[in-house]
Amino acid sequence: MHELHLMKQVVKTVEDELHKTEGLRLSVVRLKISAGSHLLTHDQATLQATFQLATRGTRVEGARLEVIPVSADAWCPRCQRDVSVTPAHEGCSVCGEPVIAGSTESEVVLHELVVQE
Repeated sequence: MHELHLMKQVVKTVEDELHKTEGLRLSVVRLKISAGSHLLTHDQATLQATFQLATRGTRVEGARLEVIPVSADAWCPRCQRDVSVTPAHEGCSVCGEPVIAGSTESEVVLHELVVQE
């Protein structure tokens, strides 16, 4: 359940941000997830259920998770060049061969918190 561990880390980060606010109720957590992340291999319902499980008993409980897939940098061994992969196309955009994921970017980024007063 690597996904649950990752979602618990997301919840902790969100709670840290919520400590800066008082009296606001969180309604949406938006995450940018890299095309190279295995999290995008899961359907939205699975990610939402895992997120809901991770939020139990926290200030984040009741919030909805929204996922924004973003392209990722990679290296194509066949073309010998940097390429960008998207969630819809995980191979090299030139030759279609599998690529090596870049290691400099985060797999998951907390993009936005939507709160209500």
